[in-house]
Amino acid sequence: MHNRLALSTVSLSLASLLVLAACSGSVTAGGGDDGDGGTGAAPDPDTSSSSSSGTPGTGGSGATGGTGGSGATGGTGGAGGSGTGGSGGVPVDDFGPPKCDDNLALDDADPYNAAKAIEICKTADGPNAWGLIEAKWTLPDGSAIPAGYEANYALGHGIYDTFGPNVPPRKGDRILGLSNGAARRPNDANYTSPSGGFAKGYTHAAPDGFPKPSPACPGVVSGQPYDGVALEVTLRAPNNALGFAFDFNYYTAEFPSFTCSTFNDSFVALLSPTPAGQSDGNISFDNLGNIISVNNVFLDVCNQPTCGLGAGQLLDTGFENNGATGWLTTTAPINGGDVFTLRFTTYDNGDAIMDSATLVDHFRWTTQPDSVVGTFRPME
Repeated sequence: MHNRLALSTVSLSLASLLVLAACSGSVTAGGGDDGDGGTGAAPDPDTSSSSSSGTPGTGGSGATGGTGGSGATGGTGGAGGSGTGGSGGVPVDDFGPPKCDDNLALDDADPYNAAKAIEICKTADGPNAWGLIEAKWTLPDGSAIPAGYEANYALGHGIYDTFGPNVPPRKGDRILGLSNGAARRPNDANYTSPSGGFAKGYTHAAPDGFPKPSPACPGVVSGQPYDGVALEVTLRAPNNALGFAFDFNYYTAEFPSFTCSTFNDSFVALLSPTPAGQSDGNISFDNLGNIISVNNVFLDVCNQPTCGLGAGQLLDTGFENNGATGWLTTTAPINGGDVFTLRFTTYDNGDAIMDSATLVDHFRWTTQPDSVVGTFRPME
C-alpha cells in the first residue's frame, strides 16, 4: 500500500480541519383579467409550478400578456395556464417525457441508457433539433477504452435504483454510478470493497487542465491516474435554454486517512467549449476552488461528530467507514441552440486502490437568466 500507513496519522488531523470547513462550505451558482398575448418566456421544465405541456395562446391572468406558456407564438389570453401565451415559448413536448429510466438494469452497458438514467431523455432527431446527439464511454482524458480491458472498465459504471436505503434517485427511477473501482453495492454480483480497491489494470492521462493542486493542500499534486471511467454526452441546447444543471454525490474511501496526499481520487465534470473565464472545462468544484475529491469542503457525510449530515447516506454502500459529500447541484450557463460536450468522470490518483464513486442524476435545462458556473448544496 505504498506509504499510505505512514501518511494516515498526519492526514487524520488535516482531515478534521477540512471536515470542520465542510460544515459551512457552499457556493451559490452564481394573476388579473385575461388580456392579449405578450412576449412569452419558456417555463423551467423541471419546476412543479410550470409545465412544458401547455397549449399555445392560452393563459391565465394579467391585463396584458405575461409569462409565455409552451407555445411558439401566442394569441389572446384565455382561461387556465400560467400567464398569457406569447412568442418565445417552446413546442408542447419539447422537454421530453418526465422520465425515461424505468426498468434499466444495473449492468446495462449502453451509454445512451446511462444518459437516460440522468434524465437526458430526448435525442436530437434532426440536424437542427435539440437534445442528445451522442453518448459514449471514454477514459477521463476522452480517449478510447484500452483493448483487452473492456470487462474491467464496464464494472466501473452501474445504474442503480437506489444507493443504499437512504439515497433514492433525485429524479426518475434510476441513478448513474461511476467508480474507479467496481460500481456495485455490497449485495450486488461483482462487488469489491472500496477500501480494498479493485485494480482494473490500466492507466491513462488526466483530463485537460489536470492534475492541479487543491487550494486546501498547497504544493500537493496528485499522482498518476488509474482506472478511470467517463460518460461523455454531446448535446444541443433548446433555443430558449439559458443554462443546465445536474446533481451528484461523491463517495470516497480516501477519507479520512489520505486527505492532502498524492492519493486523491477525483470527480470531474468537463464542459467543452471551456466556460468563459476558466482555464479548464471543469465545472464542479467547491467555493475554495478545490476539485471534488477527498480535499473538498463539501465532504460532510461521515460517522465523525464534525460531519453535519451524519452517516445515514453511507449505510449499505460499502463506504460506511468513509465519507461522502451528500447531494450537490452544479449549474452552468449555455446559449440556446449551442452544441456542447459534457464528460462526467471519476478516476484514481497515485495508485489503483482505495476507490471512490460518484452518483449522477437529474440533468435538466434551465431558463433562469444570469446562470453561472457553480456548485451548491440544494435546499431540501
